[in-house]
Amino acid sequence: MNLKNKLIGYLQLLRLQTAATTALTPVIGALTMGQRDIFLLFILFIIGFLYHIYGFVLNEYIDVDVDKKSEDLKKKPLISGIVPKSHALFIVLSSCFFICLITIYYFRFILPILFLLFAILFGGIYDFFGKKIPGLDFVLGLGFFFICLMGASTVTYDFTILTYIVCSIYFIHITFMNSVEGGIKDADHDYLAGAKTIATIMGVSVKNQTLVITKKFLVFTCFLKFIFIGLIVLLFIQPEIGLFNYDKNIIQLIFIVFFCIVIFFTMYKFLKITLFDRQKLKKLFSFHEMSSYFVFIISLSSLIKLWSTVFLIFLPFFWYILFNFILYGKFLQPQV
Repeated sequence: MNLKNKLIGYLQLLRLQTAATTALTPVIGALTMGQRDIFLLFILFIIGFLYHIYGFVLNEYIDVDVDKKSEDLKKKPLISGIVPKSHALFIVLSSCFFICLITIYYFRFILPILFLLFAILFGGIYDFFGKKIPGLDFVLGLGFFFICLMGASTVTYDFTILTYIVCSIYFIHITFMNSVEGGIKDADHDYLAGAKTIATIMGVSVKNQTLVITKKFLVFTCFLKFIFIGLIVLLFIQPEIGLFNYDKNIIQLIFIVFFCIVIFFTMYKFLKITLFDRQKLKKLFSFHEMSSYFVFIISLSSLIKLWSTVFLIFLPFFWYILFNFILYGKFLQPQV
């Protein structure tokens, strides 16, 4: 195997195409608290990036035996053997070590370190037991709640209602991605491997290439998404945002309504699919996740100002399509 293919295998293991979105989590937490120091925001980006590597590589390491049950996942780096399992474990431990070292060096306060440790703990619990204990998607959501709160705590300990709403949006968004999108995407092999997830215990499965989505799972999906939208509306009315208070915010509201339409349209499409098609599902999930993220960031635009909003929208978008193309040869369809 040539060096190029091996390097791509390692980068695929890191899930590099989605790293920017995770890396921005503590950055957004800090921005909402008024942090504008570019260097410190960059340090928070690095911390978020390392947290992404820690979580996703550990997940790949733990789930390798389950993923072997799916024919679609045979090319994943650990399953194909491009990356040895021992190397994956080394990457996990190294990222965990450096994320703690950087945090202690630059933010020598109790709460940022404590919240980071909570994020690492909850992320690790999910990775180890996510396929064994139903409902641990909420624990992973807590990991992102705390990594966002960690970013906010590097600025001030005087948290506002806005801080907790922003962190809660991350909590619900990540829980939805994992329990709903992940549950559907992995439906073809999770139940075969005996995995115990919210999707499998609610009866989601694939039989003769037919995707079965039960009414219980449908209700659960809608429940989570309406909580997400409810938190966005709650964000609107905070005095720091005041999105409904000014005529000048009409453009933001138009964009938010547009992306909300995309959210519910794509959700309707992937919930109504009968023929299990992993590639089509992943495209729908990509549009759904990006639209949810855009709604969230645009909702913060009155607080974080125009250029921060533009940066937070375009960085993860262009990062995603660039590295997705480099690693998989497709713009919106990663092989995960």
